[in-house]
Order: sequence, then C-alpha cells, then structure tokens
Amino acid sequence: MRIGQDVPSDPRSAAGWLLANGLGGSASGSAAGDAASSSQGLLVAGGLGRPTLLLLGLDERVSGEAGSVELAGVRSARPGALPPTGFRLEPWPTWRWSAGDTVLEKSLFTLAGHDAVVVVYRHVAGPAVHLQASPLCVARCLGEPPRVGAKLLGTIQGIPGRVRIGLASWAPTLTLWHNGTFLPARVWVRGLAHPGDGPADAREDALVPGHAEGLLAPGRAFHLVFAAEDALFRALAAEGRLGSPPPQTLADCVAALDAGERERASRWRRAAIEGADFTARQAAAAHGGPAAEVARRREPLVDERDLVAGELAQALRAGLVRRGRRRTLVATLPLGEEHGAAALQAVPALVSLRGFELAREVLAGYVEYLDEGLAPASFDAADGRPRYAGPDASLWLVAGADLYTRRSADGKFLADTLYPALEGLMQALRQGTRDGVRVDADGLLAVGGVKRADQNALWYHALVAMAQLSRLLSHRENGAFYLAWAREHQQRFGDAFWDDAGDCLYEALAPDGPRRGLAPAQALAVSLPPALLAPERAARLVATLERELATPWGLRESRGADRVSTAALGPFVTACLRVNHRDAGTQARARDWIEAASRAGGVAGHVPGTLRLSVDGTRAEPVGEPASPLAAAELLRVWIEELERSGAPSRAVETA
Repeated sequence: MRIGQDVPSDPRSAAGWLLANGLGGSASGSAAGDAASSSQGLLVAGGLGRPTLLLLGLDERVSGEAGSVELAGVRSARPGALPPTGFRLEPWPTWRWSAGDTVLEKSLFTLAGHDAVVVVYRHVAGPAVHLQASPLCVARCLGEPPRVGAKLLGTIQGIPGRVRIGLASWAPTLTLWHNGTFLPARVWVRGLAHPGDGPADAREDALVPGHAEGLLAPGRAFHLVFAAEDALFRALAAEGRLGSPPPQTLADCVAALDAGERERASRWRRAAIEGADFTARQAAAAHGGPAAEVARRREPLVDERDLVAGELAQALRAGLVRRGRRRTLVATLPLGEEHGAAALQAVPALVSLRGFELAREVLAGYVEYLDEGLAPASFDAADGRPRYAGPDASLWLVAGADLYTRRSADGKFLADTLYPALEGLMQALRQGTRDGVRVDADGLLAVGGVKRADQNALWYHALVAMAQLSRLLSHRENGAFYLAWAREHQQRFGDAFWDDAGDCLYEALAPDGPRRGLAPAQALAVSLPPALLAPERAARLVATLERELATPWGLRESRGADRVSTAALGPFVTACLRVNHRDAGTQARARDWIEAASRAGGVAGHVPGTLRLSVDGTRAEPVGEPASPLAAAELLRVWIEELERSGAPSRAVETA
C-alpha cells in the first residue's frame, strides 16, 4: 500500500503499518485499525529487554445528535461497526471516519527512546460529538502465543488527567494521560481473534480497565498518551522535548511532541538522502565508463523523488535500537530479536548513508563483547548477557570494520579500538577457540570439523581486510602475513570447494566427504571484494544461482524450496553485476528484483525477511516477522552502490 491509499473494504486484506521507538518496542496494526496478528498492538514495550505487549488497541464509540455508533478497530468485524473512509501514512497512521454529518480523524505516533504511544482524535467537520475510547490491555511477551483465560491484576489508580493501570506483577505499570474524563470499569473482552495468525485458536482475552471520554468540537481535540513509564513527561521535559518552559496542558505537550517527532523523522530522511547521493556518486565514479560521466553531473543522483531509497532508509532506521549502553540493529520487528551476524552485516548500509557515527557505535558494541575471538551471536532478552555460537558474527565484524575504516578515514578508532581487537580475533580463530572453531592445517576455517563454503568466503575476506588495515597503520609485516595467508586460502578453497559437475560450490566439507547443495550464501564467494573465485567459476556459480534460486522477490533458500530470502538479494545482485560486467540487462533485472522485494511485504514501508511462494511461483506472501532491517539494509546498499543511474528517474519515482 502506498502512502495515502484508501483502506481496502476487507480489513483482513488491509496493508499493515509499524512504528518503532528505538528501544525495540513498537506500535503496529492494520490499515483497517485492528490488530490482525498476535504480534501487533498499540504499545509494545521494548525497554524491558524482551518486547512486551501492553496495549492491544482501543474500542471507540462516537455519540452525537444522530445517535451512537462504534468505530471499526480492534474488533472491526463486529456487525454495525463504522469502517474508516480513508487511511494514510504520512507522517503517521491516520484514519478518517464520517459519522453522520461529523468527520473525525485519529492519528498516532510513538516517541523515540520511550515506550509510549500518543493517540490524537481531531474534529474535522460537522457537529460536535463525544468520543469514548476503551483501552484493551494485555500483558504478554511477544513470541508467546495469545491465550484465553489470562489473569491480570487490573488495579486502577486515578488522579485528574492520569490513570495508572497495574496489569501483572512482572510487567510495568501502564500509565494513561488524557484531557477528558476516565470512568473505571474492569470489563473483560473475551476471545479476540487474530486472523493473521490463521487458526481459530489464536484468540486472546483483554482487560478493559475503564473508558476515557472526551469532546470533539471545532478547535478541540481529544488526546491519549499511553506509556510504560510513570515519569514519562518529567523525562521528556528533562530532555528538552517539550520546550522551555514546558507547556501546562496535555494538548500543548502533544503538539510539541508531534512537531519534534516529525522533525526527527525529516532530519533522518534528509541526512539519509544526502549520504546516499554522496555514496552513489562515489560508486559511479569507481565503476568507470558511462557511470563515471553520470558521477560528474551537477544534479543529485539520489534525491527525495527516489521512493525506494527513502523507504528503505526509513526501514533501516526502524531497526536501530538502544540496548543499555549499546547501539545495535535488531534482526526483526516487532519481535525485536538481535542476532550478531545480522546486525553486523547491516553495518555497510549505514556506511552507504554516511551514518558513520551509528556504524561506529554498532561496531564498538560488539568489539566490547569479543571473547576468545568470538563476537556474540545474540544477547539474552531477559538480562542482556551475550551468547556465543560460531564465527559468523566475528567474520561480519571484520568486514564491517574494514568498510567503516576505509570510508570514514577514522584512523584513531582503528588504531585504539578496532585493530587490537580484530588482531586478537583473527589469532584466536587461527589457533582454535570454543565451539570447535579453528583454522585446520589446510588453511580452511572449520567448526566442529565441518568447513562451510560461506564461512570460508568470509574468512578469506577477513584475511584480505586485515592486510589492508595493517597497511593503513604501517604494520607492513602483519599485512604481508595476512595477504600471504589469503592467497594460500584462495588456492585451497578453489581446489576443495568447487563442484565442477554442479557449476557451484559444495555447501560444506565434512569428515565423511563433501556435501552437495546450493544456497544463496554461496554468492559471498563472488560478492565480497576481492572475489574469491576465478572469473570463469564465478560466472558459472552466479548463473547457477540465478537459474535455480532467483525469483522476482529474492532467492529460494535451496533448490525447489518455497521459502525465499529477500536479504539474500544483496550479495547475489552484487555478484551478478560483477560477473556480467554491469551490463544493461543485468542492471534492469537487478532493479526489478529490488523494487519487487521492497514492495513484497504486508507492512507499508518495511521489507519482510522471508516470503513463501505460491505453488505456481507467481505470488509471494510474507511469513514470520513482517519487518527485517537486514533485508532493508541489503537492498538499500545495492540500490545506492551497485545500480547505475543514467539521469532518468527510476520506475519507482515515476509511479509515485
């Protein structure tokens, strides 16, 4: 669904929306106003470690001279509920209803850095009406199935303009600020359905602690602010986000917050577009030929008309979160899981946007937790402790550090922090560390005696990267050693991993012999610079990947699989362009793939990580979490750095 499009008549087919808050929390739902799946809700608190759903939604009723009517929302399928007449997503999700002669709007937004959601009802036209909004409360960690029969405390403590709602002993108190009246109730709504989850057992009970009521009249709006922080407004005032002196009314506070969040989003978008244009110009010059001529144009190569770049940059921003002192990128939303390899693989996209400070923070957060050469594979959601499993995160850390250093010219961070840590990492992997990770006598990286093709492609890139970083610091001897090891590894990799009969790589080398297979990650042997495979083999591998795995939306996870990875398009497109000498036909196919993948999700402005193909292969539907910041990062990197620009608007721009 493009911004501004009307709501579909069937709420189950409506496109979704998702707003992140920078803590791993979010607000999300469908364009029809309901929570279509059990992972959606108006307030998912992320500052608790594991994202926790506190506010499922609002039941709303409008009363006026023409009578009373319920607005379609959380229970949108109720007979007689009034469906919205319009929906837009700029800058926030906004619904419009016509209730008799009265036209009203509801909009909502999250607050960056706080587990809070602001809901605003505005009178647009017609007679004044009273609005009643009843919060539907739950207390459930995302990832847990919804259930009926849930027991909540339901304690209510109210003072004028504010209500504290206790839901569970282990969950934070939900606080509501309002500029109307609140009538306590403690009513249960039983058996709420989540149609996006499929079967009828995906139902849930929710507690209505009471009803907030307000008047909607010309010049008068009704405001609700829900938060998992009882001292929210004191914190916002201390941060300077309410102005000086802070406003005395909730309406004025909301107006200040609305303006601040709009400016925050606009500032990110402007910086992202400017950074993308700078990098696109550098990339075009590096590609040479006709692209070099384009690089010398005075007009921007990437600007506000480029919807693909703009939306992917916003989707990447949604994945940036604070976890204690660390800045990182979560792998999925709204579940908010963090995987080390995914977070570090996404760093190059931040570099493409020239978001050097953000990239540095992510890298520093993983360097801090290096242990025996391994970077964390994940962090415990409850207490934040690092978990270690395999070398993948470590290898992506080296790749991200290399690119960051070369683009940012941050020699001090390299000398003081990165290089000493990466040297220790490389030595630990060469000598052997936990989980059976070691470089064998043949120079190939093994985990428990099994040598995977993708991990060895990353290991080769790490050796080359360390040679370059050593030279930057004038450690010539170290650089020579790393380069010699890289050349030796390249020779042995080609001899051991090439499957001549299959025109691809063996998936792995095991003690009992090579394991045949084809996976998207084999593209790393061509996409990471410099290419690990010789040109003739690289071309054969890419042709096999395109023939066997490529779909209009991404790459199949294996031959014949119905599951498709959108993030895999990043390395594959890079490899495809390199072996085909960046010809026009490959450019056109790559552009089509990225545009299709960026539109494949059910959540506007976000890219799903995994799709499932229809039996005939003509359609693809998202499965699992609806938003993958890594997929957005990989598509964004390729869109900026790999696709050449002739000066004419892309199709994504023309159809906006």
